[in-house]
Amino acid sequence: MKLTVAIAVILLTIPLASAQVVKVEMNPQTLLPNDVADCKLIISLPQLTYISGISFYHPSALEIKPDSVSSIGWVQSYVLPFTIKAEKSGIYTVNVIINTMNGSIKQTFVVRVESKMPEIVLDRTMFTLNEVNEVGFSISSPLQISNVIVIPMFDANPKVIYVRNGRGYFKFEPKKPEPLRFKIEFYNGKNYHEIVQTVKVEYRKSKGVLINATPEYPIALIGDVIGIDVRISNLRQDNIYSVKVNVSNGSFSVKSVEIPMIKAGETKVVKFKWCSRSAGIKNVTIEVTYLDEFNNKHSERKIVTIKVLNETTLQFSDIEIERSLNGLTITGDVCNNGRSKIYNILVSANGKTYYIDYLDPSDFDSFEITIPANVSKVQLKATWTNEIGEKFEKSFEVKVSNVETNVKKGGGGILPLTISLITLVAILILVFIAWKKRR
Repeated sequence: MKLTVAIAVILLTIPLASAQVVKVEMNPQTLLPNDVADCKLIISLPQLTYISGISFYHPSALEIKPDSVSSIGWVQSYVLPFTIKAEKSGIYTVNVIINTMNGSIKQTFVVRVESKMPEIVLDRTMFTLNEVNEVGFSISSPLQISNVIVIPMFDANPKVIYVRNGRGYFKFEPKKPEPLRFKIEFYNGKNYHEIVQTVKVEYRKSKGVLINATPEYPIALIGDVIGIDVRISNLRQDNIYSVKVNVSNGSFSVKSVEIPMIKAGETKVVKFKWCSRSAGIKNVTIEVTYLDEFNNKHSERKIVTIKVLNETTLQFSDIEIERSLNGLTITGDVCNNGRSKIYNILVSANGKTYYIDYLDPSDFDSFEITIPANVSKVQLKATWTNEIGEKFEKSFEVKVSNVETNVKKGGGGILPLTISLITLVAILILVFIAWKKRR
């Protein structure tokens, strides 16, 4: 048989070879080790010709089925399906001998078997720990592949990536520095492959979320309302969501504020109004909690120190009590020594009251209250409300026995004064008459 084929090759005529058309189609055109290619040998002859057989001559690293056929018969065109399986990488030459009644036709084609597998190429290899990193990638391949799927072998979103046009992306939040491993699934023709690839990457620490809290004043009085500005700076590379700012230790206008989202590199400011009901060093706690894109919860904390003096914002001054026939009259001033307004000021003495609508910071107002005189002591009290609605009071007691008496006797308004003047004039006249007699 081999001798017959050899003779047929020698007897190959130039006119027949130049007139014929023989080509080989392969799918896929490039193989990976152990891949199988679906092939077609397409023969087009200038005239009806008898083909007695077709044989393939190839290296042992290739497996061709069928590697020969016989008794094809009279044809002008003919298609022979066959398969090629590659065992290992390399470039192989395959010779096809077509035996006809007019001689033999030789056709040569090359089979390429590639050893290099497709690989994932990340757009960047520097990532931030404890942040959501968004990563794009491409698939580098020496051959045409299809139905490519990338499965990150770590916690990522999405968990299965369907590659389109050689591109894909995913998000992940690394907790510790480690290489990234991927499983790549793909088809080369009808050949399924899966490989695991490890990509070495680098990591840096997250700058996190910075809290900067500044009180309007470092020193306050009891009940005084101090503004506290809380600046929340997102120094992360990703957005944060459901940002809650909670404050504690003291009385506040509100104790919690929520911000829907703070973008990467953005700063938001939240304002609180705070007061203390007691003196001392007060540590105001500010806690910020937030969610990342994967709904993981994070928190940051800041302490703000404010010194509260043992003195209330409202103070009494210049208190005077005068006794008269109408009773006891109490007069004086109330002063706002704080840095915020106070409202609904009610000064009372033994049940009698005097109302002041409001006092600005460092302002004062006077009051006058008259009560019955038949009391042994005066209970003086003031109540007020600060800017955040907190109520306060201040009181002290004055004993009436210590009050000087100033009683104006009845009988007409100017009668006592008139009598005194008449008496004085009479004395002066008597003195003048006595002086004249001596002269």
